Amino acid sequence: MDGPLKGIKILALENFIAGPFGSMILADLGAEVIKIEPPEGDASRTFAGPKYKGETYYFMALNRSKKSLTLDLGTPLGKEAFYDLVKISDIVWDNYRPGVMERLGADFETLKKINPRIICSSIAGYGSSGPYRDWPSYDIIGLGLSGILSVTGEPGGPPIKPGPAIGDLTAAIFAALGVCAALAARERTGEGQKVEVSLLDACIALMAYHLSYYFCSGDIPRAEGSKHLSIVPFGAYPTKDSYITLGVCWPRVCRTLNAEWMIDDPRFSTQDARWKHRQECDEIISNILRQATTEQWMELMRLDDVAAGPVNTTDKVATDLQVLHNKMILEVEHPLGGKIKLAGNPIKMPTIKEEYLPPPTLGQHNNEILARLLGYSEGKIKKLKEQEEKNAQSRLAHIRKER
Repeated sequence: MDGPLKGIKILALENFIAGPFGSMILADLGAEVIKIEPPEGDASRTFAGPKYKGETYYFMALNRSKKSLTLDLGTPLGKEAFYDLVKISDIVWDNYRPGVMERLGADFETLKKINPRIICSSIAGYGSSGPYRDWPSYDIIGLGLSGILSVTGEPGGPPIKPGPAIGDLTAAIFAALGVCAALAARERTGEGQKVEVSLLDACIALMAYHLSYYFCSGDIPRAEGSKHLSIVPFGAYPTKDSYITLGVCWPRVCRTLNAEWMIDDPRFSTQDARWKHRQECDEIISNILRQATTEQWMELMRLDDVAAGPVNTTDKVATDLQVLHNKMILEVEHPLGGKIKLAGNPIKMPTIKEEYLPPPTLGQHNNEILARLLGYSEGKIKKLKEQEEKNAQSRLAHIRKER
């Protein structure tokens, strides 16, 4: 695929969300991403839920435009193949727990001896050092530890997980940004470097203005539903048939609501006044909005240039006119036959040709990479696979013994 990162080769050792989402961003930008999977595949290939011809929705969502290579780095030939790929690659990308890449012999200190220009990017739960380094982590853990869950939900209610895995997804975006910066630095120095992003740090970064609020006031921010810490009116408000979201747009929104009297009311005339009388302001606006449907209000809001929008369900998102115009719903040919739809690439650049490849089946590109790219003979590839099978049987026997 053409794009600003065309010619950049990435070896992705990844699982679940953060690693796959970040490398997919880089693939969307034109990088050649070789997803190195264990012989049993990325764990998300076995997740519960809808499937397309045996392929999970979860895996397909996060792995378009990549090549799949099955490789067991615990075997001599598997490690040799990996090192041969490192010699001709630009980036080694992982989201394993700290220590795993070292045990695999795939850490930065080892790989830079093979290729001094290599860039290694690691996404960890808490970081490569510190008191929490070796703790297991998932998105929900980072959201809780960072305070995000404490400010998400309704006032006085239990913590509510945001719909998307925003911790994992944000860590992925930061890591992709860090890799692009490392590539730019390499142009000047000729040397690679290590890029580290943790799920915890990514979540803390998202708490920027909540932390600033606390540092400035000493008050602990609490969950405010869909409301804003400082801006009123702001959030999702009930209408006759659903909900509508409003940005501040004061005083225009008062005119749209036929409530011009609110403009000069001392309780609402300034931002500080509205903030102090938030509950009264929101109740008045909610009572007015309940008198008509979301669609009816949207017609008026657009006429008056008020920032507003419906609260769409996923089915409506998939057919939204602006979403379709922005090409945010992709349709690609699946290697098992037929077409699948996926969420698209939000980055628009003249150098990006929007020709996306489908998510790969397990080991789909083994021959292309081992035989054509590395020049391995049929005999060597057969021996590599025999070592993988023997190692798999050994692991299975060990598991049975432990049970």
